[in-house]
Amino acid sequence: MKTVLITGAAQGIGLETARRYASQGWFVGLYDLNGEMVGELLSSADFPQACGGYCDVTDQASVAAMIEDFAEHSSGRLDLLINNAGVLSAGKFQSIEARAHDLMIDVNIRGATLVLQCAFELLSKTPGATVVNLCSASSIHGIPLLAVYSASKFYIDGITEALDLEWREHDIRVTCVKPPVINTAMGQVVDAEMPQKLGVKFGPEDVAEHIQRAAEGSGTSFPMGLDTKAYYWVDKFLPNFLRHPLTKYLTGK
Repeated sequence: MKTVLITGAAQGIGLETARRYASQGWFVGLYDLNGEMVGELLSSADFPQACGGYCDVTDQASVAAMIEDFAEHSSGRLDLLINNAGVLSAGKFQSIEARAHDLMIDVNIRGATLVLQCAFELLSKTPGATVVNLCSASSIHGIPLLAVYSASKFYIDGITEALDLEWREHDIRVTCVKPPVINTAMGQVVDAEMPQKLGVKFGPEDVAEHIQRAAEGSGTSFPMGLDTKAYYWVDKFLPNFLRHPLTKYLTGK
């Protein structure tokens, strides 16, 4: 049986992705800061073959305990890791509280790194293992009013490319998905601060489908939606003096 471990799995993109894989007969590990919600999900009919519980991705001991718990329930297999846990604060850089900046760095960067590092042993023991990191369209160009969040996703983009090369000798593929603003609680925060020209066109179930497409595909970067793909490719080839105005136009800034 194929196995998948998902962080940030109690709601939004993580939950819809967990449901998608569970419906296809995978053994699913759901882990989240909201351990109580995970417990309720595990007792539902949606997850007949699953395990999970509390995990604080910023705490190395907590992440190590998650991996150990999953390994016990999955017979030591980890076919697919979905590194999804993340947080966002939107607004003028100087107006966002320092602790909110710290939290984005701790969860989106340090947390993602700890999960990758702790999961390596299981991944390396599973032939053909894959990692999908949750990146963002905001990694295409630095986004105003999302400065730290955007920067944290540049990190995800970079570590994805580096580990896909570094881990090839261990038969581990690493890729990432780059959704635009999604119709989730997090996405609504962004849309309220900065209604974008690209609009909010997708829900978490659409991202779950895109994650599976990335996991089964090739390459390290999967922009989501035609608008995001066009922005991704145009931004790559525009000179800097044109990239800035384009991003300013698309973000309404």
